[in-house]
Amino acid sequence: MTSQVHLPKISSLLDKIPGVGDSEFSIEEREYILDLAHNKTRQAGQEYAQQMQYSVLEDAKVPASVGRYRAYEYEMPQDQQPYEIDDNIIRHKFNRLFEQDKNSDLEDGHSMVVACSAQLNIDPLLELQDNPAYDDERIVLFVCGGGFIKSDVPIAKWYYLRMSQELGQRLFVPKYSVAPKHVFPRPVHDVYTAYNHLLARGFKQKNITLCANSAGGSIAVAMMLLLNGCKRPMPSGCILVAPLLDLTMLQDSWKRNENNCVLLHVPLSNPKCLSRIYHGPPENTDTESLYETFRHPLLSPLFSTDLSCLPRLQIQVGEHDVLLDDSRHFAQKLNQIHGCFPECASYHRHAELITYPERNHFSIMRGRSQLDKVYGNMRRFVDTINMEKKNTKP
Repeated sequence: MTSQVHLPKISSLLDKIPGVGDSEFSIEEREYILDLAHNKTRQAGQEYAQQMQYSVLEDAKVPASVGRYRAYEYEMPQDQQPYEIDDNIIRHKFNRLFEQDKNSDLEDGHSMVVACSAQLNIDPLLELQDNPAYDDERIVLFVCGGGFIKSDVPIAKWYYLRMSQELGQRLFVPKYSVAPKHVFPRPVHDVYTAYNHLLARGFKQKNITLCANSAGGSIAVAMMLLLNGCKRPMPSGCILVAPLLDLTMLQDSWKRNENNCVLLHVPLSNPKCLSRIYHGPPENTDTESLYETFRHPLLSPLFSTDLSCLPRLQIQVGEHDVLLDDSRHFAQKLNQIHGCFPECASYHRHAELITYPERNHFSIMRGRSQLDKVYGNMRRFVDTINMEKKNTKP
């Protein structure tokens, strides 16, 4: 039933995407086809793959000529401290996880994927280790999306390695715990711990770029707000691709783009809303209480009243994405805080906003030419941050 309901919508949308035809689909698409959207079943993916005349691989094997990756487990750093959060209820939830972690009682523990493109030419004995491969090595901490119900899938390794190649850096991807088994704040705690783990292993904060997409954007920004509250060093910069930053889902673009995007609007009043699945059963379910709960900055960073702590950001989003206004309003708030006005060139603003005409939440990362644009903008941002850090006097 799932494929009959959703596949025609995705197929028709793909037909309307300029420049995305058979010749435009990259190897990432052929592997990613099993995971078209968060609510698609494996069967739906297989049917769609057959419809598009692609062969479906049971496992996405990546040849060594492309790169290598491995998953590893790690423990919370010994010097990690309890959380400092104003909200007593939220602080209690976070510190309960902290105590469990400290006592090695945290269910499912912590794990990470490290990905290294073959083009980086790093010593094979060091490329998959979790410590710097050379002095002042720059890396990317990537928080992948997945609608809060998945944080890593085998076929995503192609994207990790492509990003590693394009940015010229190794990628570290925390496999954060997901709903409904693990609800907020566990995913944020996992990513916060992953960042501290990299610092403990010898990476410098000035050499770490945070990157996130979709639901991972909410987790990544919440993690940075925690770093500020706990007086921990910030990453050098942050890249967000089609981020979800308002879990109330009340931004106008949800309605404006509902016929142009693959994401379905399920309101907070519905228990099946992903925001509620991520949070877990709320204490009060009346409308006013629900919106008050989900406006908390660690759930919906768009509503934070203290964004001045955040590093330089680049935000990329499609103009047909239902999350478009999340990005627009977030960038606007950041630039106003830092005195960057509309007349400033976008790349001179604290938050650089890049929009893509006729691209939605799915198509922003589809097709060779589009991927070239997305990765090209990422590379320019990372190079700029790197140059600024070099020119900054101690």
